[in-house]
Amino acid sequence: MQKKMNLRNAVVAIFACIVLVSCQTVREDYTHPKGPRYQGHYAPDTPEFNGELRVVTYNIKLSEKLEQAVQELSLEPDLKDADVILLQEMDPAAVEILAKILKYDYIYYPAALRRSDDKGFGNAILTRWPILGHQKIVLPHENPIRKMHRNAVFATLQVGEHKILTCSVHTEIPLIAQTKRLEQVGALLEGIAESFPYVIVGGDFNTDTQYGVRETERLFRKSGFVWASKGLGSTARGDPLGLIKFEFDFIFVRGLEVLESGKVEGAKASDHLPVWTMLGFK
Repeated sequence: MQKKMNLRNAVVAIFACIVLVSCQTVREDYTHPKGPRYQGHYAPDTPEFNGELRVVTYNIKLSEKLEQAVQELSLEPDLKDADVILLQEMDPAAVEILAKILKYDYIYYPAALRRSDDKGFGNAILTRWPILGHQKIVLPHENPIRKMHRNAVFATLQVGEHKILTCSVHTEIPLIAQTKRLEQVGALLEGIAESFPYVIVGGDFNTDTQYGVRETERLFRKSGFVWASKGLGSTARGDPLGLIKFEFDFIFVRGLEVLESGKVEGAKASDHLPVWTMLGFK
């Protein structure tokens, strides 16, 4: 056990060094609550609601393998025809392409503008259901190297007769302490009204330790949420050598029944795996 822990710590240290070397400051940190924002409408007529809701969260690494992502989201049995897709590490053009090809409405708020290629970096929500409203919450704690803040993107959807609040979030990588990343989770939860009956939150929480996983679940449970994707194990390759795996990507729900959930092991569009869940109404 000790040897395994030492190997893990060594690999994490190497990974952290690589991240530090590759990091650069962003050209612009978008901390204004109103934007910038991007929105599109490509969904056909509102579908008839059958009582179940398929939700996917997927960190598509820097939107790089977009063609592969389109294939996975349109052909994989557990992903295709999803009602809601929560995306992270997206740029505006990539969100537009995905929404247009897959026929979704979308809302996207970049958290920052990357200096390397002048592309946005942020979270998006794609949906087959009408978007009634949307907003972003800027999360606390600036990345000490990149000089940027992460955000959480919210959209209120009209699903049949129900209004559902959805959220796509990406907390900071381990360049800041786990305690600060948990404070980002706390800020996200503070932005969700207790009176909202149906809520879905998904994304990449960068929980690089089991303590982080447990505490993230505890914070959501304290706010009345259920971990819909619990028990899936690793969802991301945590180091360049592929020696250790991390449980980064979660879906939490409030007021909804979890029917089943899973991850797509063979996905290749990112260093993360897409996570999905099927939900019903209690």
